[in-house]
Amino acid sequence: MNTQDQRIAAHNNWPTKEEFKAERAFREHLKAKGDNPPFKTTALSQGNDRTYQMCVGHFVDGLEALPYRPDYFFDHCFKVIDASAKPLFNKQGIKGIVQGLGGKLLSASLQDWQATVDALGSHIPLMTCRYVAKRMLLVHGSADDLDKQLEARVEKCMHKAVYDEFVKKFGTDASGAKLNPPTDSAIEKAASFLKLYLSGTPASMSRGSGFARLNLKDPKNVPTHHQRIEFFLSILLFTMRNERSHGGVLSPFRTSKGTLERYESYYFAMLCAYVFSLGALSLRGFGSVSGRSIANCTTANVALQKAFFS
Repeated sequence: MNTQDQRIAAHNNWPTKEEFKAERAFREHLKAKGDNPPFKTTALSQGNDRTYQMCVGHFVDGLEALPYRPDYFFDHCFKVIDASAKPLFNKQGIKGIVQGLGGKLLSASLQDWQATVDALGSHIPLMTCRYVAKRMLLVHGSADDLDKQLEARVEKCMHKAVYDEFVKKFGTDASGAKLNPPTDSAIEKAASFLKLYLSGTPASMSRGSGFARLNLKDPKNVPTHHQRIEFFLSILLFTMRNERSHGGVLSPFRTSKGTLERYESYYFAMLCAYVFSLGALSLRGFGSVSGRSIANCTTANVALQKAFFS
């Protein structure tokens, strides 16, 4: 049965569960790993603030969907970011939060958040980079309002000149015409660049010519911790959140493209959302969460994911 037929059967035969191939692959892999999912929460203290308790409630609701639906926990973590950080960005909305939260976190606990970003940047799966790269290439120059919003966020984070070179290098053919849509090969090359870019590590050698701003061997082109936090929040997580909230994407694990690799990508995005939601709570003084405890939580979870998906 193909996945289209399976989705119809899952609806028509409810409450009988229809298991899709990615779900089966994950279940079997989980069993092989001793039924220990690749995620661990950090400890939160008691508190009776209404917003804090609402946020903890979101965590609990999302945790109930694990280990099979990290995308659901992702959704709840993003609700925590929105609810807890809103008072810190008066009248700026969620866009102001995802673009500005990183700066506040670094100001509050610089070394701890640098360590957190380095841990996330060194671990980002290539599939996650493909997801971002494809969208960055597609929206450049688009007339669609939502595409324009993402394009503007990328330009703010990476700077317009860098983004333009990124699209020119990875999103055009030999004649300079835009690839629409970008080829798999172009997306793969762009994803490899983003993986190195987000690691914050200078390249060991120059790659290509004619794109000076993309030469990551040059230290001045390596993004700052601030830029990388904003990239995670504003470009990766916010884009994923928008697509999910607008209902524009299928369930990630119930499609013909669903794989164990996709689970790895969503567990990473889920971890990012959890880490930054903890950061928002820490700025509000909720849960006795510190920059050090968040950095330790990040490092521990990165190690869990690396061992689980290796």
